[in-house]
Amino acid sequence: MKFSLKAVALSALLASAAVGAPVGVEKRDSNSDRIAACFVGLIFTGAWPSSCKAAVAVDLGLIKTITINQMSMDFTPANPWAPTTSSNNIVATMISIPGITLPIDSVQQNIIITDNGVQLGSIGTPWSAASVNGGTMTTSFTTSALNVFPNAQSAFSQFISALSTSTSHITTLQGSVDAKLNLGIFGHLTIPGIGFKVNTPFQGLNNLNGMKFMILIDTNFDTPGKIIMATIINLKNPSNLSLKLGDVSFSTAAAGGYVGISTIKNLSLVPGDNFVMSITALDTSLGPTNDFLNGLYNADQTLVLTGFSGTSSDAALNAGLAALKSNLVVPMNFVGASLSQVPYKNWSLKVLPTTATDGLVEVTGTFQSGYYGYSLQMLQDEPAGQDNYAFITGVSLGTENMRLFDFNNTLSFTTSGSSSTTVTFKVPFIKFVKSDASRVQELVTFASAKGYVSINLWWIANVVVGGDGITRQVDLGNSGTNAGVMNVAVGSDFASIVNLVPSA
Repeated sequence: MKFSLKAVALSALLASAAVGAPVGVEKRDSNSDRIAACFVGLIFTGAWPSSCKAAVAVDLGLIKTITINQMSMDFTPANPWAPTTSSNNIVATMISIPGITLPIDSVQQNIIITDNGVQLGSIGTPWSAASVNGGTMTTSFTTSALNVFPNAQSAFSQFISALSTSTSHITTLQGSVDAKLNLGIFGHLTIPGIGFKVNTPFQGLNNLNGMKFMILIDTNFDTPGKIIMATIINLKNPSNLSLKLGDVSFSTAAAGGYVGISTIKNLSLVPGDNFVMSITALDTSLGPTNDFLNGLYNADQTLVLTGFSGTSSDAALNAGLAALKSNLVVPMNFVGASLSQVPYKNWSLKVLPTTATDGLVEVTGTFQSGYYGYSLQMLQDEPAGQDNYAFITGVSLGTENMRLFDFNNTLSFTTSGSSSTTVTFKVPFIKFVKSDASRVQELVTFASAKGYVSINLWWIANVVVGGDGITRQVDLGNSGTNAGVMNVAVGSDFASIVNLVPSA
């Protein structure tokens, strides 16, 4: 049987009235009719004449709109003018062909990005799976370079600036799509050069407004004239862009003016919350720095982070991020700032047969990072000059604040930001004197009834956060972690501590 392409197309278009299609014949332009006729004919005959090639090659043809629901951009490659891109969700709306769903199963795209009338660069994507539902096609593409045109480098930096500071920024996407269609008995056919030209909004970073201070990790005074303040802050990314930016620095000012530079290493942003370590080098020779530090004793203080000429070593980013400006409120005395989770749990203590001779008991505990996804490595649980210990609380009046055991650099572990590790280590137990007999009995009586003893920790430790190799002295005690009272499980062996009290 032979088909008339024109007759088939007309029949399909007229069918819209019967099936309730939203696009009527009278609303279609002549090129849309030609394109619809071409694809209907293709489906029924497998034919794709040169007239159809010309019909779909125009800018305003098959594809009407493009929405990029997710976009990843990596600015860390060596060439700053060839960042890599990818997307896991692109939706294109096409002209409606009533009663017909185009059997497109994969596409490759050749895209030119235009901003403010300037063609910035091009992206050529590999073949990627696609699906069509009615007049909507959904696809994606894997890592592909955005090659910035040499004469558009300044405009590209302005494009980055707009994305950094705006809630939304409209750009023009123009180019062509090659599509593979599964035509059943006619096999697969590739239709090259389907043109498009659409205005597409990109959601922007909006200056990262909503930046939030989470916790002070430590302060370092080793550099003359500087206080190095390591903090974790939350950068809220309101866009659908995932960005790898590398090392980024911001000029930092307090109410009185410039105070130093804040640096974030290997900055990557995903949509939503991003907990990152910020290292701020405060210049103590400056009046505004001292005013900021002194002001923290009495009130919240605001730091203003702005892009500047040294924000990034990437030439494209450096110019583009220069306009970014955001506020960070540091709470008075860091009140309210806390770890993401208590860094230890599920402790138990065992009195050993050798405790009477060597004075050591065995502690087992589970450790995890409280630094918002950053890894935690224990270097020294008892740094030089520190006196770290566990003490009894909430058992009895006679035992309140009684020292139970000391730390002595026997604890070592590394845990990722999302896992935990259970460690057993030995620590020196308290050395009793004869007058301790009554309160030791009180402690044993409580432990026998409850199966645990309640402790607090005084604990300043040397750790590495985030695997950066820098030793940081942090407060892991109850006050520094908001851990609250910890119940340490004990067994029947605990009763033997009464034998550790000397009789004379």
